[in-house]
Amino acid sequence: MRGWKNKLGGWWLMALVLSPSLSSADATSGEPVQLRVGLSTEWRQLAGGGAGPSKVEQALVSVVLPPGFDAAREWPVLIVNATSDRGYSSSRALLLAYRAAAAAAGWVSVAADPEPAVSPDEDLLQLRYVLAHAALAAVKPMWKGADQPRIAFAGFSGGAKYSGWLAALFRSRGVQVAGVYMAGVNTNALGEAAKQFGVLDDVTRAVSVFLQGGTKDKVATPAQHRDIEDDLRVAGFTRVRLELVPGDHVVNASPLQQALAWFAQPVPQATAASAPAR
Repeated sequence: MRGWKNKLGGWWLMALVLSPSLSSADATSGEPVQLRVGLSTEWRQLAGGGAGPSKVEQALVSVVLPPGFDAAREWPVLIVNATSDRGYSSSRALLLAYRAAAAAAGWVSVAADPEPAVSPDEDLLQLRYVLAHAALAAVKPMWKGADQPRIAFAGFSGGAKYSGWLAALFRSRGVQVAGVYMAGVNTNALGEAAKQFGVLDDVTRAVSVFLQGGTKDKVATPAQHRDIEDDLRVAGFTRVRLELVPGDHVVNASPLQQALAWFAQPVPQATAASAPAR
């Protein structure tokens, strides 16, 4: 993906500044709680992709908790990503379409947008990585196991591609990835990213991948979704599903609850014990 460098070094450990903090009592109605997460100088440097610090100073984060949220339990987290296309680039707006399905499936859902906004050329994978960490920082104080939650990624169109790349990148940093939901997608972003980050191993191949396409989509055609499904299976991915829904290139969250229920199923221990390829 454009603007990425393989070496992260110590970036993984850099701090983010959250203000205000989110408590488990803040989001029980299904409405998103809005937070601002300040980005440290180090994180802004990473988000800039090697061209100096990003102009982004804060992440605008939305968080939705599922009904009956209990801070003493462990909860999986869905990170939502939108495309970089102008007019459709708000991940928080896409979260509004996904929140009901995520809540019904028992997932915490989060999304983050840059402040100030960036152009498509500035919307690098590094920036999305930093924004994803900002979203996780927002929920970290809330409940048991929030330091290492099971994470899934979801997106539509270009956001689906970001989700595939982020899943492989997080996996390369030792994070447990439960699934990737890629809707309206026309390239095998997950497979390509897994190769680039050196994690095309048994653990990644066991990640649940849910592909969703529109039957009349001319941007990401049903045939392209089938090709991605075939490519993933040839690469050894063992948990791949494709669902075609009526319509063209538009957001349709109707299969998401089913996908997240599938993501929540345990991964076989034999594959879960494997280490990332380096």
